[in-house]
Amino acid sequence: MNSIKVIIFILALSLCIVSCTKEYFSPENDINCTMNFQDHPKATSFQTLTDKYAHDGFVGMTILIDDPTDGLWIGSSGYASIEQNIKMNPCHIHHTASLYKTYIATVIMQLVEENKIDLNDKLSNYLSTDITDKIPNGNSVSIKNLLQQRTGIPDIFEIDFITNFFNNPTSLYTVEELLEYVYDKEPLSEVGTEFHYSDANFSLLTLVIQEVEGNYIEALKSRIFAPLNLNDTYFLEHTDQTPIGLADSYWDRYNDGKIENISDLQTTLTVGLRGSDGIVTTANDLKIFIQALASGNLVTNISLMTDFLDVPLAIQERNVYAGYGMGLMNVNISGEDWYGHFGNQIGSGAIMLYNANKDITIIALQNTGTFFSDEIKGKFFYQLLSDIEAIVL
Repeated sequence: MNSIKVIIFILALSLCIVSCTKEYFSPENDINCTMNFQDHPKATSFQTLTDKYAHDGFVGMTILIDDPTDGLWIGSSGYASIEQNIKMNPCHIHHTASLYKTYIATVIMQLVEENKIDLNDKLSNYLSTDITDKIPNGNSVSIKNLLQQRTGIPDIFEIDFITNFFNNPTSLYTVEELLEYVYDKEPLSEVGTEFHYSDANFSLLTLVIQEVEGNYIEALKSRIFAPLNLNDTYFLEHTDQTPIGLADSYWDRYNDGKIENISDLQTTLTVGLRGSDGIVTTANDLKIFIQALASGNLVTNISLMTDFLDVPLAIQERNVYAGYGMGLMNVNISGEDWYGHFGNQIGSGAIMLYNANKDITIIALQNTGTFFSDEIKGKFFYQLLSDIEAIVL
């Protein structure tokens, strides 16, 4: 969504949000945490950086750096809850938004390796024509096209959906209901020819997993969460399912430094955006996941997922990432290649990156919305990464 649309949209929704949003419910987010990395050789530099960003437009932030030379460092700054005066710590749980795509891509690739799915299979091999006939290019896209975001299918989360959601901010959707926002629209391009980032692609992949495995949430749990012992990772299935330690979510609606607690809205979106969101977790669990994926413990042939296709220059300049593979972004800010994914939401932001050449992992989680603020988005997804690279590399 471009910035002009965002400005118009925010102004139009100002009164609606005030009148529609109930008083937020803050879960029990004061969680005991004994992690201490003061002996790390770069602890002072990393903590100073984390403090800087936590006091520059962000409510709270956790950063994790793991490299073979200096080892693991995790630190936090700011607040998990302003209202309850709870300081952020490394054990707090965060919303992760589109990091979901990497988890879904991982399960799809596992099914490929088990010969239950072929990358060249058409979507119509798995889903009913009741769906594929209404999806732009729906009967010609392949599983590979969906993973690579090269289907020509428009994104779900444009003005129509967002307006409808904020007019009824307690709405929960099935995957099929979300896909209705792209039904019968014109395709953006021919299949396989152009990159268009679309949550609809991964909503459709979610339905493929559902068809093959019976339950995509259970597939995520049994194939990723349980084998890796991700004990602080949860799939939110209900709005009242708020795990202890989940940080509150905040939004600087007018970009004027005035923060609003929107925890209810954020949780509703996390629960309700089936097929594109749902996972809340900690920095350490994200580290375990991306490192297991990179090492081949989850998918044997990780090179298929990291076969990156260039994205248009305008996207590179606006969204930082230079290429997209299969559920993975290629990020290159200062000459170093990282892969992983970004998560962009109204009350949170998430970064999960791995450098295969140097075996370095970067995780950054924070509880201030990036979706509607180009300034916050730029600080988090570009400036923060640049500053981390300056210390790490």
